[in-house]
Amino acid sequence: MRTIAACLVGVLAVGCGGGEEARPPAAPATAKAPPAPPPSATEAAPPTPAKAEPTLAELQQRTLKAMFEALNQHEAKKLASSFTETAVVNVMGTPAEAKGRDAIAATYQRLFDAFSSFKAAPTRLFAKGDVVVVEWAWTGTHSGDLFGVKATERPVGTMAVDVLWFTPDGAVKESHVTYDMGTVLSQVGSSKRKGRSIPTLASSWPTFATSKGGPEEAKNAEVVSQMYAAYAKKSEGDFLASIADDLEWDEMAMPETSKGKEAAKKWFAMSNAAWAEPKRTTPNQWTVGDVVISEGIFTGRHVGKLGDIAPTKKDVTLHGVDIVQVKDGKVAKGWSYGNGAELMAELGLAPMPGGRGKAPPAPKADKPGAPKK
Repeated sequence: MRTIAACLVGVLAVGCGGGEEARPPAAPATAKAPPAPPPSATEAAPPTPAKAEPTLAELQQRTLKAMFEALNQHEAKKLASSFTETAVVNVMGTPAEAKGRDAIAATYQRLFDAFSSFKAAPTRLFAKGDVVVVEWAWTGTHSGDLFGVKATERPVGTMAVDVLWFTPDGAVKESHVTYDMGTVLSQVGSSKRKGRSIPTLASSWPTFATSKGGPEEAKNAEVVSQMYAAYAKKSEGDFLASIADDLEWDEMAMPETSKGKEAAKKWFAMSNAAWAEPKRTTPNQWTVGDVVISEGIFTGRHVGKLGDIAPTKKDVTLHGVDIVQVKDGKVAKGWSYGNGAELMAELGLAPMPGGRGKAPPAPKADKPGAPKK
């Protein structure tokens, strides 16, 4: 006989009394969800974002790195492939001009043949639109023919500046190369004039400075223009007013850097006496931040002593590139690139390497004192 407690348990479970043990009620059936429709083509995966096209500045840097790699590997054809098929390369201050890839490759091959250990590296890069100005250094050993000068196995090297015009797809369509041949000729012993020391190549790629435009760049360009105008009109006061007291100027055809306003004043007086009707035109000029870069053409008549060169009464046309840094409204630093061999050829004192015939005998330098007129 079940106990009351057992009956109570039974009541809670199935009720008091005998019979089969009650089963828990079945859970109500749940309706199955219909299968999800297959994803459409557009929903199958998120769209792949379009790959950004490289900017002109990126293309320019890519091309420049390929060019210096080819230079250092002495691969003339590879170097020429960075140029358009109709590109032109001019070595400023010489009659040399290469048109088309084949001629460009031949030009650089002659360079590699003359300097078997040729190496190069950029030091500064300035970009404005489709133009890039490359300041660079190169070194080598004179182990082949150099404008008729037989191999001396002497170490050589100098600074140079290239102005490069690019197409929208990053190829070079025009190049102006400027460096001082006189320095190289002095290093191989072909010239008695003292040249600059061989530069040290940079070990890292320089910062790519890009023009941002704006009023500050316009002001900097005006400061440099005022300096050139003061020189042309032979106004010492205006010239000195345009430059900083601690001005430093590197004329790459000269052995040392000029420092200070007093040195600039002496140079101005010497140049003022040496040239009649001096004129400087600027076919191209670019401003990148505080730096103003000018391609210039100087004309004048050599009527006074120029360093140790006696007056020749010759009219000259000289080409060069100035890189000028402006600070606080004054010209603070300058780097001038020209071809000393062009000056000597224009004065009739030496033949242009690879371009002009035998020069007449050089006139003797005047004794110290007033230059002959």
